Amino acid sequence: MDRCKDILCQIFGKSPISDEKDVAQNIYTFRFVLFCMIIYTFEEILNATGIFIVDKKIFVTGYIIACFFLLIHIVSLLVLGLDNPKTKYLSIFAIICVFNAASISLTYHMIIIIMIPLVIAGMYTSKRISVFTFVLTIFSIILITYAGYFYGVCDANMALLTATSIGHLEKDGKFLMTQVNPNPFFTIGLYFVLPRCFLAVAFAYVSNSVNKVIRNSQKKAVQMELKASMDEMTGLYNKNRLLALLDEKVYDSQNIAVIYWDVNRLKYVNDNFGHIAGDRLIIKVAEAIRSSARKEDAAFRYGGDEFVMIINDGTVEIVQEILKRWESAIGKAAEGCNFPVSASVGYAIGERKYLEDVIAAADKNMYMCKHKVHEELSF
Repeated sequence: MDRCKDILCQIFGKSPISDEKDVAQNIYTFRFVLFCMIIYTFEEILNATGIFIVDKKIFVTGYIIACFFLLIHIVSLLVLGLDNPKTKYLSIFAIICVFNAASISLTYHMIIIIMIPLVIAGMYTSKRISVFTFVLTIFSIILITYAGYFYGVCDANMALLTATSIGHLEKDGKFLMTQVNPNPFFTIGLYFVLPRCFLAVAFAYVSNSVNKVIRNSQKKAVQMELKASMDEMTGLYNKNRLLALLDEKVYDSQNIAVIYWDVNRLKYVNDNFGHIAGDRLIIKVAEAIRSSARKEDAAFRYGGDEFVMIINDGTVEIVQEILKRWESAIGKAAEGCNFPVSASVGYAIGERKYLEDVIAAADKNMYMCKHKVHEELSF
């Protein structure tokens, strides 16, 4: 029950964005189906009250079948969940079934909606879902055209096979064509199904091309944003990224740990071994920090020779494990160097909403460590 409640909250929540693959797409697909059903319901009310003039039995039959497939869609989402790899296929199948039910009953009134699943499939990054949707769309065109002709609202163009303008088919207010299509199976397939399939091919190509351009643009935007937040020398996040993190308004009481490093004797290395050696010293310390971090940790170059690591749900034990790995890494980095490689380090733990204060506390503890280093060097 709680799982179903969480799924419904995700579906109807304000922001469906999710880090999990295809979850947001599945939510938007369902929302679109639901929106279409709301419009369909409004049309049913207009038809039931006599404002629209479609045969009531045909309209109601299509509407009930569409509601049935919508219910199947809802149940499949609740059973499988939004993150299941099969959900996107069932979502596309359900939306096509809903559209088929409406299109068979209303025929030419719904001709445009046949192509919409191809647009929806473009939201997903999987090529398989695009192929799956295209195959179902072609099958739907065949089904809708033939079933609509025999059981839906009659398309007079199919029944009479009109092939010219009304001026050539009317005289003195009388329609000149009187013979109903004598061979509908062949003529409908040739004159209606085949052209619509060609349109589906063209529509699928355009839709995929547009979505590809959009994805490439988004990918470039993400790369540019990532590049803007990275320090080129060390490969860690830069100070701007840390400041942006500080500006985020967070009100939870989640514990967070901060480790603060300051490179030792950088001026000494610059003065005695050159600034290139000083840059190498900074890089070696940064590499040691990066190698000691876990996947979920974030490391930043805070200043010229200062580094910060943010550890969500941080504890003393986690910090000590990271520092142990860092000490091992910095020891290996110092091997074979003709200049000293080390850094002073301090850490602090506090609530996420007081991140700036936690960083300041870690900085203070780091300087206590640095003071000890200076005392040792003075002897």
